[in-house]
Amino acid sequence: MDALPTDRQILSLFAPLGILARILACLIKPTCYSSIDIEEFKRICHYLGPKSLPLILTTAIFISLALTVETILETTRYGAQDVSGAAISIGLLRELGPLTVSLFWAARVTVLLAYNAKLYVDNNGPHDFIEIFVFPRFLAGLLMSIPLAAYGLVFGFATAAFYAPTIGVSSWQEFLEIARVSIHEKDIIVYFVKLILLNPIIAVIVGSACGLYSNDDAGTTASHAVSKMLIYAVIANFVFTYFMYPI
Repeated sequence: MDALPTDRQILSLFAPLGILARILACLIKPTCYSSIDIEEFKRICHYLGPKSLPLILTTAIFISLALTVETILETTRYGAQDVSGAAISIGLLRELGPLTVSLFWAARVTVLLAYNAKLYVDNNGPHDFIEIFVFPRFLAGLLMSIPLAAYGLVFGFATAAFYAPTIGVSSWQEFLEIARVSIHEKDIIVYFVKLILLNPIIAVIVGSACGLYSNDDAGTTASHAVSKMLIYAVIANFVFTYFMYPI
């Protein structure tokens, strides 16, 4: 019986939803915007944006390289290496990009928010936690995810296009042409919704919820927050893909 989850543990699963509801309400309250410290907001954006760029570029390049190698090696066995551009582009856009590059960045966001949220609550209490602490970081996360998603897409495709001819594809022009034909508008929408809305929102609300309700120290709280964020994000990405590409 001790292995069964307690009522508190069950309720904690829904804590991020409560924080999300309060954030959405804050979007239409002028006082939430007026309470933002501009200098602090700039620092948060710098951490989530420019300082995260090396992580995004490195993961985009090497995930793309790994996918390109595996895809071309397998398609070459069946003499179909010229269509590898379609498989690689669809894989990067629909799932591999959102579940690797985006979640690496989301983990970085979650650690920052969970750690700082715990310190904030310990020092200031939960009063105005959403308005003062969460809301500016929510806006910063959404704003910074836009250029990061674009950079990840460009560098990922460029890496695949220029590396593919060295291991079997006729040319990078042919690779890009096949990819262009294979990619549909829905694929672009799925990629950017996951990287600009879905994963950043999950990172912010899970990190904030863990920091707000945790009884552990800040370091342990941040560690647990990453695990919870990954669970929420993987499930949310699957559900979104399922509805966008029904069987």
